[in-house]
Amino acid sequence: MRRGYLFLLVGALLSLNAHAQLLQVTMTTDRKNFLPNQAVVVKLAVTNVSSLNVILADGEDWIQFSAHDGRGIPVLRNGNPPRGKSVLVENGKRHVWTFQLAPIFDFSKPGVFTIHARIKIRQFNNFTLDVRPLKFQVVTGVKIAEMRRGVAPRQIGQPPDLRTYTLRSTRVHGRTHLFLRVEGTRGNEMQIYNVLDLGRKVPFGKPQMEMDPKGVTHVFFQFYAKNFRYYQVDPQGQLLVRQTYYFRQYPPVLVRDDDGRVGITGAHRELMKDDFPKVPDRKRTSIGRPVPPDLLLKK
Repeated sequence: MRRGYLFLLVGALLSLNAHAQLLQVTMTTDRKNFLPNQAVVVKLAVTNVSSLNVILADGEDWIQFSAHDGRGIPVLRNGNPPRGKSVLVENGKRHVWTFQLAPIFDFSKPGVFTIHARIKIRQFNNFTLDVRPLKFQVVTGVKIAEMRRGVAPRQIGQPPDLRTYTLRSTRVHGRTHLFLRVEGTRGNEMQIYNVLDLGRKVPFGKPQMEMDPKGVTHVFFQFYAKNFRYYQVDPQGQLLVRQTYYFRQYPPVLVRDDDGRVGITGAHRELMKDDFPKVPDRKRTSIGRPVPPDLLLKK
């Protein structure tokens, strides 16, 4: 009798191992450290190496995430990942899902965190497959500059909303990156609007930050020997403009005119593939005096 139970147990283990080998699943992220409240985006890649076409994401519980801090304590959960649409992963093919985990879990405090994921395959009799855990770190970074401004309320008669714009830097893949954190108060509530990665910067030099009368934040900083990055961000922390500039002799500066308009002087525009919004290749701008950047986009 015991021998029969042993054969059943061995058979079950072999079946589970066989199912696990039919799908190759990896969970990755583009970096190993984030700032508090920054978007934590993970990619789940599934490669089908079975002889069958496999249907995934065919139920609300097809994937389950959990997170723990460095002491093994579960991280506060704020929601569940969106269900999405069912996907047919053909034999020999690979499909990648992208999940934003910052709204699901509370990563507002520094520390080391581990993400666990488990997927359910209904086609294989609800077989569950554990994905290799993913570990990352949340760091405070170094504060470089901070600016507080009032923002016009959405409803007439309401007091202005207070916004705090903070520039912080930290190391990403061995290079110094600059981040813009936008937070504010709406009534009695504190809200984090966005933590935007502005890209790498040189270790020396201080980034410049100004706000125009429309409430748009302008950030200008050096990221290479002769190159500068220029950003425009709205009061909700959403990207409006991303541009690249270069100089030949003297470093350019971000300036304000008497009307409060913000512009760049002493630089030449360099068209890049990651410009936002994209500009036709035939449009090139040479700047030798303060010109509002919004005018540059219209030339």
